[in-house]
Amino acid sequence: MKLLYTLLTVLLSQTLFAQVFWSETFGTGCNQGQLATAFTSLNGSWTVTSTGANAGSANVWYVGATENNTGVGNCSTVCGTNATLHLGNIDVSFISADQGAAYYEGLAGFCGLLPCGATDKRVESPSISCMGKENISVSFSYIEGGNAIDNATVWFYDGTSWSQLADPAKTFSGICSPQGVWTNFTAILPASADDNPNVKIGFRWINNDDGDATDPSFAVDDIQFSGDDIASGECLGDFNYDGFINAADLLLFLGNFGCSSDCFADLTGDDAVNAADMLILLGIFGTECP
Repeated sequence: MKLLYTLLTVLLSQTLFAQVFWSETFGTGCNQGQLATAFTSLNGSWTVTSTGANAGSANVWYVGATENNTGVGNCSTVCGTNATLHLGNIDVSFISADQGAAYYEGLAGFCGLLPCGATDKRVESPSISCMGKENISVSFSYIEGGNAIDNATVWFYDGTSWSQLADPAKTFSGICSPQGVWTNFTAILPASADDNPNVKIGFRWINNDDGDATDPSFAVDDIQFSGDDIASGECLGDFNYDGFINAADLLLFLGNFGCSSDCFADLTGDDAVNAADMLILLGIFGTECP
């Protein structure tokens, strides 16, 4: 039973406490050929790092609506108004640059005779301040193609080093080929993100030159960071401040049950003390303050 209460507590805390404190939508406009390194929003500027070998015609990161975000569950389209961050080709082999989330790859065995497109690059956000936040998650909408080798991964920077956070699933769809279906993604950040002023999110794309290329590459939009406010010097559920959540706190809680204004036992932050608060208290009952 306690496990059930604990799971309910986690779900309630994510739903009722978590709030979006940072977001990036990449603006509007088709903007074909706009490099990600040339894009700046109120959040700051994005950068690109070579994370491996890159051929002379390696693909690059762009920001624009040549890969247009049409909304989760919908097929992506080209040259709309809802700009995205996406991996696309340079001007090569009579193909103009930035055809959306479409990547160039040379023919197997002909690299050197024909342009080579092997790519290994990570696009990185500006610093994201997570000061005063904990239990932080990142969410975004995306499309992704490729294969086992040609692949996108999500990376996290804690102010000191980068680490891989996730490898999102492909979003292929026959009816949307070759664009892909816009899909939601959410991941919990490591605890090192809590109260950290220098967090970054990154997206790494790798493709080789084996001639086996399957569009789309990768596009992302509507990135959001959410988290809980860190309580200042207080312990959740410890109403008598003795360092334990026990029967004494339960009695105080029951005495405040039904309160609808200035409630000291309001654990959900909704200005009321009700069953939702009771579930949280039961989930942490018998524990010691950290």
